[in-house]
Amino acid sequence: MAQVFEGKVRRLGNSMAVIIPNSVLSDAGIHEGDILKLALPVPLAKRRRVWRKLAGIDRGMPAFSREKHDRVDDW
Repeated sequence: MAQVFEGKVRRLGNSMAVIIPNSVLSDAGIHEGDILKLALPVPLAKRRRVWRKLAGIDRGMPAFSREKHDRVDDW
């Protein structure tokens, strides 16, 4: 199960780092040098822009529509 906590973002050289509380690390059995996978939420507005760009809608093109129904029967 995921554990939610607040961590402060700080500058570390030319990068940014998140400080994870020691209690969270010890509860999860994580030690120095271990590799973590983190998920960050992406704002909905940005996701919509990316999807519109991928679909070509932002360039004035119409939305995708199927031209052939070769493998799809009309039900």
